[in-house]
Amino acid sequence: MGATISRRRSPQLLPPPPPPPPSESLASLPENVLAEIFIKLPPHPASLRSVSLGSHQFRDVVTNRPFLRQFHAHHGDVPPLVGLFLNEKIPHFLPTTCCGVARSKSDSAVAGSGPLEPCDAGWYILSTRHGRVLLQSPDRRRLLVLDPMVGRRRYMDAPLRYRPKYRSTAAVVCDPGTAGHGYCRSTAFRIVFVYFSNIFQTLVCIYSSETGRWVKVDLFQDMAPRAPIDVMRPCVQVGDVIYWQCVFPVILAFNVNTHQLSQVPVPVDLRGDDYVARSNSNVVAPKDSSLGFVYVSWQNLQLWVSNFFNGVHVKWMPVRTVRLDNLLPLPRTRKPLVRIIGVDADENVVYLWTKVGVFGLQLDSMQSNKLLDNCGSMHTVYPYKSFFITAGGEVTAISLFILSVHVIM
Repeated sequence: MGATISRRRSPQLLPPPPPPPPSESLASLPENVLAEIFIKLPPHPASLRSVSLGSHQFRDVVTNRPFLRQFHAHHGDVPPLVGLFLNEKIPHFLPTTCCGVARSKSDSAVAGSGPLEPCDAGWYILSTRHGRVLLQSPDRRRLLVLDPMVGRRRYMDAPLRYRPKYRSTAAVVCDPGTAGHGYCRSTAFRIVFVYFSNIFQTLVCIYSSETGRWVKVDLFQDMAPRAPIDVMRPCVQVGDVIYWQCVFPVILAFNVNTHQLSQVPVPVDLRGDDYVARSNSNVVAPKDSSLGFVYVSWQNLQLWVSNFFNGVHVKWMPVRTVRLDNLLPLPRTRKPLVRIIGVDADENVVYLWTKVGVFGLQLDSMQSNKLLDNCGSMHTVYPYKSFFITAGGEVTAISLFILSVHVIM
């Protein structure tokens, strides 16, 4: 008989084990190394929230006080844009994503966009500044300052001489001497309340959170502007000066520290009887200039800067005219509609509404960034910017994730 040949199977090569999930890989690292990795995340609260969901260890790292102080110092003094507030029957908050990535309606719903509490029905947003939101009551007799990140509320009555029939607006500002946008939320604040009386007088009152009182500002009424403020356009703060546009072609300027009230005419190209009809404009804050003015007509954007001499406006100088269809993905129509709906004076950004979404346009570099997908018609938005929670000058670990669930006021 022939020899039986034994056939041995060649060993099968098993597939390599799958790599461990990122959280398991990182979990083996010491916390100081994790902190060095997480500190390079984008400075948006949603970034820290996403990391915190990985494990209890990650959450302990990103809510640690020393880490948060380092995170703030690493990213500088200008907080990122968290979202946009807008006025409806109940004021709404629309969160934006990290690094300007567009967010759809469904994503926004998950991330916490939506109305404020039912008790805020009829309240009207007047301004936002460094983590605070200023609103006025439906009967216009009360004001409310919110800190949405911690749910802090502070109510105050309107000035005694004010009447709801007067055209009025207000701005919340930081107290003098505040060092840094990241910490001024934990300090005192002031409210500058401007109203136009029925005897054609512009009146200004200032509220101090330290004293809890209103102080009427004495103005030289012969020199005070006699034009009511256009309450549909947001104010712009540049240094110590707050600028409001009026229903006539002038800009109201109020110095918070010197209490000087003056007026600046709009660029001559926009003056005339049709100024109100051509209201797609706003005051801005270009780099290396104390005051700017931007106007949008269909797909064209025009930008001016103001020349000042000894603090007094001299004349407007045209800077540039650009075609927005070269900067934004506008629909291919003969005259695509673009509206100015808000500004960010700290970053010199103008927010533009189009049929395809909301864009932020940086006016110095002319770089655009899509913030929201098409979410219906919008008229005025108020940017909300914040790093994380601060209290008493110290960065704390109080819920970093309030905006990711819902805006609790």
